[in-house]
Amino acid sequence: MLSTYEGVVQHGRIRLPTGLALPEGARVYVTVVPTLDERAARRKANGWLGENVGDRVMASDGRLITNGERPVWRFGAFVTSTMQEPFGPIGYVEVDAASGDIRSGEADIEEMIQRGERLEQAPPRGPQA
Repeated sequence: MLSTYEGVVQHGRIRLPTGLALPEGARVYVTVVPTLDERAARRKANGWLGENVGDRVMASDGRLITNGERPVWRFGAFVTSTMQEPFGPIGYVEVDAASGDIRSGEADIEEMIQRGERLEQAPPRGPQA
């Protein structure tokens, strides 16, 4: 049977509610909830996209995934315009869910810029039949 208990980490140790006794010898798994929520992570992703890819590129809704051992927020990068709907994704931005560090780098920047330029030059498509 699986039971869930909520505690807080203080000084590197898990502090459970007073009076709570866990079953002796029980196997315990610890899940750390990310400190950075999707909204804050999207703001970081949008700032990074604006500074590195272009001021007309924005982050879509994020998904919390595990990349290696760390949880990250992954956002699709879309080209925006006042004249048309956003298009893409032209790439992805990853934000470390614990530290808030951007995990995307120079290669991602170049790839997004190139994809965005190719998509902007493509003729607009009409409605699909």
